[in-house]
Amino acid sequence: MTLFAENFEKLSDLQKQGLEPVRNLTSFAVDAFEKLTRQNYAFYGDVMEFAISQARLPVDVAEPKELFERQAASGKAFAELLTDRANQYVELGKDLKDTSASLFEKDIVEPARKAAQAVSKKAA
Repeated sequence: MTLFAENFEKLSDLQKQGLEPVRNLTSFAVDAFEKLTRQNYAFYGDVMEFAISQARLPVDVAEPKELFERQAASGKAFAELLTDRANQYVELGKDLKDTSASLFEKDIVEPARKAAQAVSKKAA
């Protein structure tokens, strides 16, 4: 009976070890999804704010020259904001790439390398 209990415990440990990489990758995927979704939400909020302000300008400003100046200033500020958002996307992409590469190395490549070494030692 002890042998069965020991084997069952070993099997349980192997399952935990096998599922840990899946859990780590799933956690990463959820975090990446959240970060990208929040970044997209902020971007679309910026677009909405710009569109509303542009639509409101002709209502709020009567003089054509002032309207043009305010539209140009608003457009320039929006372009700068979009540049900042683009840079944030680049940084987020770099961060996600580095994290995914690290997880892949730790949870997929390294265990496969160890398993291959164990098999080659056993075969020798």
